[in-house]
Amino acid sequence: MQHNADQRPVVAGYDGSEASERALRWAAEEARLRFAPLVVCHAWQWSQGTPVPLASMETVRRLGSQVLDKGVDLARRLAPRIEVRTSLDLGSPSVVLMSESGAADLLVVGRRGSGGFAELRIGSTAVQLAAHAYCPVAVVGERPGPPANLVVVGVDATAPERLELRLAFEQAWLRKASLRAICLLPEEARETREYMVAFRRAVSILEERYGQVNVETTVVDDAHVTALQQAAQDADLVVVGDRGWDDPVELPLGVVCQALLRG
Repeated sequence: MQHNADQRPVVAGYDGSEASERALRWAAEEARLRFAPLVVCHAWQWSQGTPVPLASMETVRRLGSQVLDKGVDLARRLAPRIEVRTSLDLGSPSVVLMSESGAADLLVVGRRGSGGFAELRIGSTAVQLAAHAYCPVAVVGERPGPPANLVVVGVDATAPERLELRLAFEQAWLRKASLRAICLLPEEARETREYMVAFRRAVSILEERYGQVNVETTVVDDAHVTALQQAAQDADLVVVGDRGWDDPVELPLGVVCQALLRG
């Protein structure tokens, strides 16, 4: 399979954990659907703060290389026609993957990596990347049961032209899935007509571009988190923005995004 040299890749963070393997499987399928290159990225680091011999550092780097080789082998078996690239860098996973996101079309990570506590619903790396990466981030969790062929998107009614609606249409088109677009009206808004007109216009423009996508639209004026959590139970993929217009500026991620990540 030939790729455009300028085509931005799908980047998957891989550390050998079960969660990162699920993310890599998802990323390989995503790259296959997009006919895009896939970069398997592993970050290695020396956890101690004291100086260490170069030989010891090389041993740690070599162990990291072995982990990466395992991921690359899996990726090539999953998507044999896709170009698979490697990235092995010194640093924390969040810093290394943040750097990779600058040249990526999509960054894919598991809910949590090999570090931390088993009880954690989501790790710090996934949260940091969702908040600060330079490209869209897919956080892959466990999916019980067969695919539902449904993509759900939460659309901020104050800015329906934002990236998330287009991304959701693209994902539904790639996966030959239906799309449920949920218009999130400002809570306690008295006048909603202007928001609704803008939402319908944004949807109709993308319907013309992605004509094969079956679209269902719903409107929510309060309890945004509850509505999206309920919709997520039936969906293969949920697309939301990192923050809404009314989220406190001191929060790295908006309330809705945080709730879905931790749910």
